[in-house]
Amino acid sequence: MEKQEKQAIEILHMMCGNNGCVISDSGGKDSSVLKHIALKVKNRYGLEYKIRHNHTTVDAPETVYFIRREKEKYEAMGIPYEIFYPAQSMWQLIVSHGTPPTRIMRYCCKDLKENTGLGEKLVTGVRKAESRNRKENQGIVTITNPKKKLVSEIEENENFQLTNKGGGWLFLI
Repeated sequence: MEKQEKQAIEILHMMCGNNGCVISDSGGKDSSVLKHIALKVKNRYGLEYKIRHNHTTVDAPETVYFIRREKEKYEAMGIPYEIFYPAQSMWQLIVSHGTPPTRIMRYCCKDLKENTGLGEKLVTGVRKAESRNRKENQGIVTITNPKKKLVSEIEENENFQLTNKGGGWLFLI
């Protein structure tokens, strides 16, 4: 585990560089690992970063309370922690789209999670074990909006390259 943590620290340091980044916090275990790694990078290399949570309006109360506690904890350490609230709740989005989100119609991410950070380097914690698609794509994620650098990493000790081909960001994890 120590080797994996060291590699994750180096990867995050390389990804964020001297310009800093935004650590995305969903309130889940992957985000908690990512925040832990970011704190280690800050202590070792002086990484400047902030944490951002996009409130979905449908999180379990325990998640909401956890996020509030995390905000207090990180702000007490001098790390900015933002909580963004959407213009419309999930329930309002369901009415306006005429259907709940599905695997084919995934408006919830676009409307609730990916509406902040234009021009910022955003780091999210994801694992291949989360879905068959992530496992089968071998960690390759293409982001078609080049203005928003969505950095998907912190997997199970995998290496990656970052390129900007075809008008989008390509991550080889």
